[in-house]
Amino acid sequence: MKTTHRAWNVLFILLFLFASSAFAQDPKKVRLRLKNNGLVPREFRFLERYPDNKYPNVFTAYILPGQAHKVEIKPGTRLSLVNQQEINANMRGLEAPGKPLLVVKPKDDGKTVNLVQP
Repeated sequence: MKTTHRAWNVLFILLFLFASSAFAQDPKKVRLRLKNNGLVPREFRFLERYPDNKYPNVFTAYILPGQAHKVEIKPGTRLSLVNQQEINANMRGLEAPGKPLLVVKPKDDGKTVNLVQP
């Protein structure tokens, strides 16, 4: 009798842990295509700042003309184009917004963002 109660208790605990981990997942990420719509290959530097994160994320992509770099970003993230001076300022804790591209929303999933503005 005790073993069946123990088995039920273990089963209950496992189900509870599984259910709580399923509800505690991060929000679904949005897929974007960052496109070099210019005529020459370029190196683009991006700064992504998610409201819950203390520090921004910086990434660089070398993109050929007409090609796109695929990224997955959490909704609510501000994505900006930055230069090296703005990256250095951000690493020192200063606010350097760069050239804002967009604030990512769930409806942006699959969107292509042209990086070269006329």
